[in-house]
Parts: sequence; structure tokens; C-alpha cells
Amino acid sequence: MQRDIRDMTITLKEKISSVIDADVLGNIARECTVAMDKTCHKCGKMGHFAKEMQEQEVIKGTRKVLQEGKSKLKDYQLKIYIDKNVKPIAQPTRRLPFNIRKSVEEKLCELEEMDVIERVEGPTEWVSPLVVVPKRNSEIRICVDMRRANEAVKRSRHPIPTVDEILQELNGAKVYSKIDLRMGFHQVELEPESRNITTFTTHVGLFRYKRLMFGISCAPEMYQQCIKMALEGCAGQRNISDDIIVYGCTQQEHDERLNKVLDRMREKGLRLNKDKCRFNMDKMTFMGHVLSAKGISPEKSKVEAVTSARNPKTASEVRNFLGLVNYCGRYIPDFSTVSAPLRELTRAKTKWIWSSRHQDSFDELKRLLASAKTLAYYNSNAETHVIVDASPVGLGAILSQKQSDGNFRQVTFASRTLTDVEQRYSQTEREALAVVWGCERFHLYLYGKEFILVTDHKPLEVIYSPKSKPPARIERLAMRLQPYTFKVKYKPGPQNAADCLSRLSQVQDETTGRNIAEEYAYFVAQNAVPKAMTFNMIKDSAHLDKDIKQILNGKISKSNNLFRFREELSVVDGVLLKGSRIVIPDKLRKQTLQLAHEGHQGIVKTKLRLREKVWWTGIDQDAENLVKSCRACQVVGPVPRQEPIKRTQLPDGPWQDLCADLMGPFPTGEYVFVVVDYYSRWQEVAILKSVTTDKIIRSLDMMFSHHGIPISLKTDNGPQFTSREFYNYLSENGVKHNRSTPYWPQANGEVERQNRTLLKAFRTANAENRDWRKEIPKFLLANRSTPHSTTGKSPAELLFNRKIRTKLPEIDAENRKDDADTRRKDFEMKEKGKYMPTRKEKRENQTLT
Repeated sequence: MQRDIRDMTITLKEKISSVIDADVLGNIARECTVAMDKTCHKCGKMGHFAKEMQEQEVIKGTRKVLQEGKSKLKDYQLKIYIDKNVKPIAQPTRRLPFNIRKSVEEKLCELEEMDVIERVEGPTEWVSPLVVVPKRNSEIRICVDMRRANEAVKRSRHPIPTVDEILQELNGAKVYSKIDLRMGFHQVELEPESRNITTFTTHVGLFRYKRLMFGISCAPEMYQQCIKMALEGCAGQRNISDDIIVYGCTQQEHDERLNKVLDRMREKGLRLNKDKCRFNMDKMTFMGHVLSAKGISPEKSKVEAVTSARNPKTASEVRNFLGLVNYCGRYIPDFSTVSAPLRELTRAKTKWIWSSRHQDSFDELKRLLASAKTLAYYNSNAETHVIVDASPVGLGAILSQKQSDGNFRQVTFASRTLTDVEQRYSQTEREALAVVWGCERFHLYLYGKEFILVTDHKPLEVIYSPKSKPPARIERLAMRLQPYTFKVKYKPGPQNAADCLSRLSQVQDETTGRNIAEEYAYFVAQNAVPKAMTFNMIKDSAHLDKDIKQILNGKISKSNNLFRFREELSVVDGVLLKGSRIVIPDKLRKQTLQLAHEGHQGIVKTKLRLREKVWWTGIDQDAENLVKSCRACQVVGPVPRQEPIKRTQLPDGPWQDLCADLMGPFPTGEYVFVVVDYYSRWQEVAILKSVTTDKIIRSLDMMFSHHGIPISLKTDNGPQFTSREFYNYLSENGVKHNRSTPYWPQANGEVERQNRTLLKAFRTANAENRDWRKEIPKFLLANRSTPHSTTGKSPAELLFNRKIRTKLPEIDAENRKDDADTRRKDFEMKEKGKYMPTRKEKRENQTLT
């Protein structure tokens, strides 16, 4: 057996030597320095490669395969699919600095010698500019700006595995190797027809790629597919792009798998990057995670980057910090809840104030990541628990599994923030949401497997049982759990994983002897109303309320006061619920109001207290009446004193101070723009199809052309009146803009009162089946010619200093004015014009000279 292992090890080393340089063989050993035919005294295993082995003993005549030159995937050419509807574009050359031109030329020659690029002769449709990126070692990297060309590239959308998918396949692995291909993209040859779109311009001419290149949009997924097909059939290997890992549960299994992978790579003509390959490791870093036989832990450099971060000074720095921590979020329990204060600072229009809350959150995230536990690999055959919890601001979930020693270990943590709407859910609804989100978040692990759902919220044990009839929202959430097979287990808060993960497996269920419906109803009743009101009282009184009794009997008529709420009602063991709030029978409502007002809180807080727990029709009005009738509150509480409204002074003359407002939209989709003169009460009305600032300005232009430009205009705070365009318009015309107090219509009372009169005219026209648009001129004529109750004169008389004629007959001698002088001047001008020759006469009297 030992000889077989030794022979296999020698063969394996030769195959490694055929794809990488011999000087990397030191990386193959762990920390051992013994010969390969000896037993390692450090780890007790045989067959390790020695760091100090002579090169000639390892290579054994394999130098012919160690070529640094050309290499490509054999028997394969990749095709890039081009959208013919996209017009090709040839972009101009970007001039390069003189100091780097020589380096660029050398790099181009190197790529041309490696058969990666080739010169382009003749016309070409696609040309992209060259981009030179400096590297840390004073070298340069040749790139191409393919953004415009990528518009024509059709994506193949081959799936790229996620890190989670790969990590959870490594259960039981103890030995690892990591393989990296040398210039991986450039080892995949392109079809000749696919090369033209890669053409790029330089100061020495045009080139195009013969191999797959960086920058083209379809490259990552197509390269992933190429490597996957090349290694297809090789067990114990996975890849993300050119990062390939090989793993095994034993040294022998790992070596056999690595042997097959290296054989396949040699067959396919692939070459490895000697500086990045690592073989035969018991601990490996992969995509920011450290993999070992013990489990998964965060990479040390990631942890150090977080723990060494300084306090952020701006919202952008907070986002960067949260993004870094979020990558390691699988190791942090209740990440969303802990980070909630920091996320508040990243919201739009939030003033930057770094308080002790934010500092505590910042420091706690550092501490949690620094002390992060090593997570276990997922095992599809192990007993699985999902522990969920909900806080007022976030949801948390933990996936844990029973290990071979009988203890539970966490596989991963997950959390998210609640939206503004979700934060207004009741606690039971938030807990139910946490269950659904946790199961969907761990869908890859839970689907098709029976698991235990652990919660510290007792009602969930009943809600998710087959016989329960939960409220509508919770029932909708429960419907999303139908694809999963699980049992709910209640564990009190002190025993829940959020408080003590180490005691998770020791907790037993503490269900009482009540039946399902009674248990759920008992919990809601005991926690939804004050202790003085018992569950039995609610149940007994429910049969005395005719509306509730009818529903409890399984019937509900349209005359029932609760009929319109029927979709939100549910019955649990004789207790009627609306959502998660108990519907209080008529007999107990007075007592409920008194209990809610025990602390003599005001109207608003009393309503909030009731809304959270109980419900009946008219509950808000009943609460308001109770507080207003409370003698103690009236005697002790402050008396709200309404300040007298300041009256607007009458302007010096007509059309100086105006007020404006919008009415609508009306059923036709139109709006009415109303302008009222404070002095005369004269109304101007315009019908608008939209209420943009431009439409408002056009209407005002027309009104100002009739009566002149006013001194001031008062409006509310609608967006049409607060826009920059409207402000500039009034400024250009020298009109002062006054705004009314927000949410206080009385501040613009004149136009509001006129609107009521106008609205009445519209309703009258509708009642008489007449077009309200045609009724507006009639209304305006009547309004403008009718004396106002305050001024005693009609708006027309105050605006024009005369009365306007209506359909009513009138004789008003006072309205006649002495216009003799006006008549005399009119007659003289007409007589003078009578003897002036017309243009035609002037043309006829002209003589040619």
C-alpha cells in the first residue's frame, strides 16, 4: 500500500511539472521538509513532497512539456455572436504619452509572438481605442475600451456558480489544491469571424485579438463555460472563471482527483500560473473565505480591513464600510439590526450627525467580525434547524445543522432591514415575515428537505399548523411556505439562538395542553388587551353582539356593520379578529376605552394604543369622545386657545393684490384655475387639461393682458407655484409672490371661499344635466354683476368703476357719465380723417417723371 502511494505521488509530481515550472514545487508541501519516501514526523502522513528535493529527481525528463510560449485550448474555437442591427463604429486613436510608447510597443510585440494578437491590414468596420493601465511593478497592461463594441455583442448568459454554491459542496474535504491558469482568457482561441470586433488602434497601427480578451461583455460567462467543458467528468473540482479548486476527503482521494485534473489540462493544452498555484493544503483561501476541515471562516485580510477602518466622515464612507462588512455578513448574526443606525446616515436628505449610537454600531460590527465563529459546511443528510427572529428594524435568520458529535453548528447567518411599511407591522406579522424570508433566503439548502423552524414567538407555532386560520396578511405569508416541509418549534427568548447559540440543541418544546385554536386565541387575548380584561370575558360577550354573533354562526348579511370588512376578518375559537386586532363586542367597548385611557393620555396617544391592540367600527370617534368627556383631563389638561385670524387689509385699488388656487381634477380629467382680486372680488377662471407651471403661466399672461400686472400674488405651496420657472416668471414681471401657511387653507381664505361658490355652480349644472364648462360664463357674469355682501358693490363696478349690463332691464342715470369732451374729440378726428386721401388715391395721383 505504501509503495502504491509513493508511486502515485511520483507520477503526480511529474504531471504537475509538465504544466508548471519546477521552482514552484516547494508550494506542494505543507510545512514538511522530509523526502517523499519517508513518513512525516510533523503530521504523521507519508507521500508529501519535500521542499529540498533536487530538481532532477522531480522532473525526470519532463522538461519538454515546460514551455513558457504559446498555449491554447485544443480543438476549440470560441464564437462571439454579433447583432447585425447595430451599426459598426470606428473610433479614433487615443494619443499615448511619449514616455510609455516604447513599453506599449514591447507589450504588443510580446502578445504578437505569443499568438494572442495579430496585425490588421485593409479596411475594418470595428475599431476600438487602446487603454494602457499601469501595474504595481512598473509594468503596463494592455486593455481595450470595448464599451461601444459591446453594444453589438450578444450575451450567451451561461451561469456562473456563486461562492455559496461552491462552499457548501466542500463538506468533509480536508485536503485542497488551488489552480490558476496562466493568462487564462488568452488560452481560448476565437473563430476568425469573431475577431474583427476586437480590432483596436494604436500609434503603430491596427491589431485584433486571436484569443478571448478582457473587456468584451460576454467573456466571463463564455470562459467559465470553456473551463467547465474542459474539466467535465473530473470529480472533486469546481471553478469560478480561471480559479480552480480541487479537494478531497483524504490525501489519497485528493491526489487521485488532482491527478485527473492535471491529466485533462495537459490533454487540452492548458498551462498554469506557477505563482498562484498552491497544492496539497489543509487550509485554503478562496474568494475571501478560508476553507479548512473545521469549516469556513472569513479571510484575515478582510477582517483586518474592517477592524482597522477609521470612523467615517461622510455618508459615502459609511456606504463603503457597510459594503465591506456586508461581504462577511454570513459570519455576523443580526447584521441588519446592528448596522441599522449606520444605514440611517446613508439615506437621502439625512443630515450628517455622528452620535454615540452610530459609534456603538460601528464598534459592534468590528467586534462581531473580529470574533466571528468558524461556520460549518452544509450537509444535506444532517438534521437542519432554521432559527428566525424579528426586531422593530430588521429580520434575522440562522441555518444550523447537527454535527457528528451531536452538537449544532451554524452554517450561515442572514439578515435584512425592514421597509418603512414593514416596520409598521405588528410583532406577530413581523415574526411571520421573518419565517417566510428566512426560508426563501435559504431556499438552496431547504427545498426538498424536512427541517425544524425554531422561533421564540409562541403564536407562530399555532399559526403555521394545518388547522389554524390566521389573519389575512399572515395567511398570505403562509401561502409562500407551501413548497417547504418543516415543523415549528417554540423556544423561549433566553433559550433562542439569538441569545445563546451554544444551548440551541439542549432546548425542548414547552407546548401546553391547550388545543391549537385555544392556544392562539389565548395568546392574542392576553397580549392584545390590558390584563384586567380576560379572554373568557371577550368570548362570552361576543355572543351578545348581534353582528359578531352572526359571523360566529358562519353567516354574514349585507346589513351587518362588519360586512365591508369581511375579507379582513377571521375567527379563532370564538374570538373575532380583524387582522391581528381583536374585535371587541359592544358590551365591552366602554370598559376597553376606560382601560386604554387609564394613564389619561391625550386623544392621539389613546387612539394609537387602541389601534395597536383592538378594533371596532367607529373606534377613533369613540376614543375622541371619551377623552373630551373626561372630567379630569378637562380640569388638569391645557386649554387649547385658538389664535385670532389676522384679517387681510383691503388694497389701495383694484387688481393690485391677487390670490390664486387650483380646483380638480374633475371627472373629465380637467382642472379649473381660479384667480381672485382682493379689492373687487373679481374672478378670473381658466380650464386646464394639465396643471404644469407652463399652463399656469399662460393663463396668467392672458389675465394680465386684460387687467394689467398686479403688485402681489398669493398661492398655496403646490409644486406648480413653488417651481423655479414660476418664481422667475413673477420676478420678471415685478410681482411679489406670497405663499400661504402649509396645511392651513384659511390662510388663503378669499379664494377658498370663492371656490366653494364656484363648486356649487358646477354641482348644480351636473344635477340639471348641463355641461359645467358652458355654465362657467353664466356664473361669472352673475357673480361679477352682483353686489358683494362685504363691499356693497359688484366686482365689476369696483374694477371698472361702472356697472356691467346683464339680461335684467335697468335704468341707472347715475351710471351715465359726462363724456361730452370725449365725444367732441372723437368727432374732430373722424372729420379730419374724412378729407385725407386714401392709399389708393395717392397711388392714382402719382405721375412718372
